[in-house]
Amino acid sequence: MSSSNICNFIKHFSLLVTLLLLTTVVESSRSPFACDPRNGVTRSLGFCRASLPIHVRARDLIGRLTLQEKIRLLVNNAISVPRLGIQGYEWWSEALHGVSNVGPGTKFGGAFPGATSFPQVITTAASFNQSLWEEIGRVVSDEARAMYNGGVAGLTYWSPNVNIFRDPRWGRGQETPGEDPVMAGKYAASYVRGLQGNGAGNRLKVAACCKHYTAYDLDNWNGNDRYHFNARVSRQDLEDTYDVPFKSCVVEGKGASKVASVMCSYDQVNGKPTCADPAILKITIRGQWKLNGYIVSDCDSVGVLFDNQHYTKTPEEAAAETIKAGLDLDCGPFLAIHTEGAIRKGLLREEDVNLALANTITVQMRLGMFDGEPSAQPFGNLGPRDVCTPAHQQLALEGMPDKE
Repeated sequence: MSSSNICNFIKHFSLLVTLLLLTTVVESSRSPFACDPRNGVTRSLGFCRASLPIHVRARDLIGRLTLQEKIRLLVNNAISVPRLGIQGYEWWSEALHGVSNVGPGTKFGGAFPGATSFPQVITTAASFNQSLWEEIGRVVSDEARAMYNGGVAGLTYWSPNVNIFRDPRWGRGQETPGEDPVMAGKYAASYVRGLQGNGAGNRLKVAACCKHYTAYDLDNWNGNDRYHFNARVSRQDLEDTYDVPFKSCVVEGKGASKVASVMCSYDQVNGKPTCADPAILKITIRGQWKLNGYIVSDCDSVGVLFDNQHYTKTPEEAAAETIKAGLDLDCGPFLAIHTEGAIRKGLLREEDVNLALANTITVQMRLGMFDGEPSAQPFGNLGPRDVCTPAHQQLALEGMPDKE
């Protein structure tokens, strides 16, 4: 064997040993997953019995929580409940064009130094290739599951961004499929189908989230910013333009391929904050479109409607208005701080909180997050070797439109 071959052998052998050691460290240092069958205290509890219908399990879990515990589960950095064997969970992860560490729910490092990065969405959307969009989603979900199995990521990804890109001055337009509602809707349904899979019994591979609902395409321009903007939109323009991709997310496909979450935006639409408007959250998304999942706020949106838009007189009123309107999860601390006060003042019922939790916990259970160790579940064989593979990198190259 030549000296160069020996060096290459040593290099690759050392890398293999390092990956094995890092994987072992991740495995040994992470917290146990909920409903660990080795936990004699929790394995017999109703919510841990995978043979029961999910709605029965969710109701059982909610019934065991105190009001204070329930309230701290209304926010993205949900607390642990040690007496029930439940670890804390960070809902916020991003995967617009590959698993990202922008959200606090994903931590690159160790056996998972990064993930495959695909071209920006507006680029892959220009291919008009629905099978490509779905395949990218499938690869992203493989890598997400691998990282979850390794204890360094969650399973709830607040992607895709399917806002209509009508003004090229918007700095986030590259995140979107573009200006055409029909094409944006097809992209939304295809990418979500790839991410979530089509598991039996509505089981989810990961939970996608279509954002930011609705009529949202401005950050800061000429004295107007997203925290104060009131989008004045006709009903026809909402239904024919802005709502099209969101409706596609929710209604297209079957079972698990229908999106598991929708995010409401910072702005107001016709004078009402989207995260406090029952007409669009309860009536449209959950009522007419039949969302099987949860509705989450954009980060600090609930605080924005009180602090910046002055929509309510008190923070307790803001907490009550949003939850009663159909919001299930707050990205931010606002609901954790003010929900109990809203209940004490008679503005909100504990039953309203229970309904919100039922929607979030149901999604977690569809993901298998209350079924114990992931290695014994579907996708439990995915690990570091399944992230940034040559095949995934080749697909990223194919995501670029033809140069000719």
